[in-house]
Amino acid sequence: MATTVTLESAIVQAVQDATKEKSKASAVRLALNEYLRMQKLRKLAELAGTVDLRYSNDELEAMEEC
Repeated sequence: MATTVTLESAIVQAVQDATKEKSKASAVRLALNEYLRMQKLRKLAELAGTVDLRYSNDELEAMEEC
């Protein structure tokens, strides 16, 4: 989907410099994808310790051998 947005030149240039992308579009695309990836990682980190595992690592490895 093509979208037109207005962004500050300095921000776009900083993103382009940081990503080493040649085009502004690819730099912004990469930055947005990275932002979404980080959000997913944060949500995953919030789950740490909230899942009660039924089996130990040793038990899981023993199941794989069967």
